[in-house]
Amino acid sequence: MKTRQIRYAIAAFALILVSFSTLAQGADKPQPRKEKIEQLKIAFITKELDLTTEEAEKFWPVYNEMTAALKKEKKARREKNAELKANFETLTDAEIEKKATEILDSEIAEAKLKKEHTEKIADVIGYKKAVKLLSVEQRFKRELLKKLNERQNQNNPSNTN
Repeated sequence: MKTRQIRYAIAAFALILVSFSTLAQGADKPQPRKEKIEQLKIAFITKELDLTTEEAEKFWPVYNEMTAALKKEKKARREKNAELKANFETLTDAEIEKKATEILDSEIAEAKLKKEHTEKIADVIGYKKAVKLLSVEQRFKRELLKKLNERQNQNNPSNTN
């Protein structure tokens, strides 16, 4: 069992290295960027949380459910923000208050979704890994942005950020 975990971890790590390298080099795009990033994320999270095959099989459906719910909530909030911004000057104070309350309620709903799904994820992989997931996701985003910035700077040397 331990050997299989080691092989799985090595394979996940290799996928991460190859994928980040490919993304940073701007290789041909046989698959959409979004799909490639999703594969990177799966490999990164699987490795960082040290998920066993059994854990991964149970974890990813719950994680994907959470991600979809959060994406839906964030999209609704962005639309409310855009509507507020676009009509700010013509809205009454009462309308602005209503929109602001809806936006804040959306943030509360997002936090509740995270809490609910963290509990579901903890049932699958334990609280230690479930809580670690939050920082792993942030680290993945930072690493991805770093690689994308490096790629952009390589493609446009005059761009000095």
